Amino acid sequence: MKLDIKNLFIIFLTALLGASLGTYAIMGIHEEDKPASSLKITQTSYSNEIVGGYTNTVQKTINSVVVVNCKTKMSSTFYGTLEGESQGSGVIISDDGYIITNNHVIENSSSVEVTLSTNETISAKVIGADAKTDLAILKIEKTDLPYATLADSSQLVLGQEVIAIGNPLGLGISVSNGIISALQKEVYINNVYMDLIQTNAAVNEGNSGGGLFDLQGNLVGIVNAKTSSSLSSNVEGMGYAIPSNTIIKVMEDLMNYGYVKNRPTLGVRVYSDSSYYTSSGLLISDVIKDGGADQAGIMAGDVIVGIDDISVNSYADLSKALENYVIGDQVILHILRNNNKMDFNVTLHEATTN
Repeated sequence: MKLDIKNLFIIFLTALLGASLGTYAIMGIHEEDKPASSLKITQTSYSNEIVGGYTNTVQKTINSVVVVNCKTKMSSTFYGTLEGESQGSGVIISDDGYIITNNHVIENSSSVEVTLSTNETISAKVIGADAKTDLAILKIEKTDLPYATLADSSQLVLGQEVIAIGNPLGLGISVSNGIISALQKEVYINNVYMDLIQTNAAVNEGNSGGGLFDLQGNLVGIVNAKTSSSLSSNVEGMGYAIPSNTIIKVMEDLMNYGYVKNRPTLGVRVYSDSSYYTSSGLLISDVIKDGGADQAGIMAGDVIVGIDDISVNSYADLSKALENYVIGDQVILHILRNNNKMDFNVTLHEATTN
């Protein structure tokens, strides 16, 4: 059959239209068979309800931690009286306003205030302080306060979870978490050897005097130090706290007497860093009247180089050596006076001051 151009064009259009309609029909069938979307979004209302763990612990403890604000006054030959301010932390230990903090937080302060969790700032009185354990007791005139309960720190175990609450960098009360990294760690701080708890909970300047708590919300220690290194001032994960059992032993004496009773002393004051004045030993700056050293004939300017068979080259050496004795013991004190070695029999008396 012969097809002319006109008929050929009509056939082409008819075929094209048929293909299009077929495609539409197929697409239509597919659209009708396509199921509804299976994606479903489920929303729920958010709640601040306590869920346990750290949340419970923080809610139980945080209001017992306070900011400690100190003002200091120092005399200077060139600048006259200088005034300064510093901050630390403290923990309320009774509902009638007794607060425990570090001795080094309030040392040399002319006035002390504490800021409560309610943002109320109240004047505080220093009831007692002890440089050897780096503890101090404050008192504010307020009642019905939230307070911490003290745990038996001898029951702590390595790896146990804890939280530290304090006032790091003076930026306000905050919380960090970690574990017990070491127990009874001997650490040299402020010229004294101390047996402390080590933790990797983050602590910084300003945390001093704050609390280290177990997850039951009990106070297991008072934070007092962070390790630094000659290689780096930013050593992390090595914070220290005074164990609660040490606190229990010390705080009753501080509250009742202002000092720790039954602690033997030679009856001298010394330069904590004597290396500026002498190549060895510990330089005596003052002899306390009627103390053991005074009665033995020891004088200011003498240099202590030993007690019995124990060498003394630092205040830490002297402090540690005296732990071996009790009040009333007699010791042989080895002294350098004008480069001459002399021995004195000294009877240890009770220390009645910080």
